[in-house]
Amino acid sequence: MPEDAVPPGDDPTQPRPPAQEDPPTEPRPPAYDEPRTGPRAPAYDEPPPAPPWPPAPPGPPPSDPGRRSLGQLLVGALVGGLVGALVASGAWFAFGRDDTSTTTVKPAQKTNEVARESSTIGRNGDIAGIIAKVEPAVFAVTVDQGGRQSAGTGFVISADGFAVTNAHVVENAQQVKTQFNDGRSVDARVVGRDPSADVAVLKLNGTGLPVACLADSNKVQVGDDVVAIGNALALEGGLSVTRGIISGPPRPGAEIGTAIESVLQTDAAINPGNSGGPLVDANGCVIGINTAVASGSATQPAQNVGFAIPISLAKTVVDDIEAGRKPAFLGVGTTDLTPELKSQVDVNVDAGAVVDSISSGSPADDAGIQRGDVIVQIGDEQVKNGGGVATAVRKHHPGDKVSVVFVRGSDRKTVEVTLTERSDVG
Repeated sequence: MPEDAVPPGDDPTQPRPPAQEDPPTEPRPPAYDEPRTGPRAPAYDEPPPAPPWPPAPPGPPPSDPGRRSLGQLLVGALVGGLVGALVASGAWFAFGRDDTSTTTVKPAQKTNEVARESSTIGRNGDIAGIIAKVEPAVFAVTVDQGGRQSAGTGFVISADGFAVTNAHVVENAQQVKTQFNDGRSVDARVVGRDPSADVAVLKLNGTGLPVACLADSNKVQVGDDVVAIGNALALEGGLSVTRGIISGPPRPGAEIGTAIESVLQTDAAINPGNSGGPLVDANGCVIGINTAVASGSATQPAQNVGFAIPISLAKTVVDDIEAGRKPAFLGVGTTDLTPELKSQVDVNVDAGAVVDSISSGSPADDAGIQRGDVIVQIGDEQVKNGGGVATAVRKHHPGDKVSVVFVRGSDRKTVEVTLTERSDVG
């Protein structure tokens, strides 16, 4: 993915101005949860520091947020960016990220082989059947953030009112309201959110609610037909539906700034307001949570490259949130080891995650890991890029003792750390 990641503006027809740290003072219409664009910050296994798009998701800041990152020392062409699918009033929204790895442009690799015939929607009329099956469980989300409003999408996963959306949709929520396509409005509360995975769980004040069918996203393959449903642009009159296919193999979660191991790619249109909504298969069952769309750049604009968090991976996060469990935390921000950066930090390895920042008092800090070290392994998992740290750490639990292997200059070092809990989850 392009290294940029800032949400699109309220008017998707106009080019987005540079991201601002302070929201504009002039009021805007209700926000929609939107895709994102802009250069990505270095990756964080920990909650990221203030990224280059505002407002940043919650999380422990780096020890010196004002410092210049190693990633910023690199001069390279960025192919594009991501826009988080959130509509916001007076603010630009990006979703929370466990790691904000700076990803460099690499040659495309061979797409995973297709193992079966594509799952297809037989005829246009079949879409009506898909909508009839899943849409009753999908709702528009309106969030009061204390003087500002944003809007996104969510869907019900249990009849007693538990529902799923993106963490960035309900960031700083003081009040959450949901509206179903039949006109019913239901108050909701945030049970918990995990910015590192960009997943949040809501509890709606109701019972006997329609429930979305959840599929096994591990069985999805390139070419399968999909439908995206959501509160696009927060338009009045009901939810919007778009159709497409799974348009690429699973991409690393770090591509969109999430600690989730991989994400689905689709060419179904994902617009501001779609964040948190379902991406469904030809059977009308949810395979992903619509989260972001690539925007590209002025010279290389992207078209119809959207991303969704696979529901099979998201379910693990949902279970943890409902049970009050928090993911593990190491406490480093990392970026990819590029040839340019390799010469700057002067190490004798060709792949890994360059430590860009360390949270004071974190397990990494206590273990003596320093900025400029290149992490190459965590536990039994090889780390090949900045995002690999977050993925590896997320496979462990708070309290686990794991070995971290890193290179400093020509020396290869191994330290044992005891992972702690992420403080921005809950």
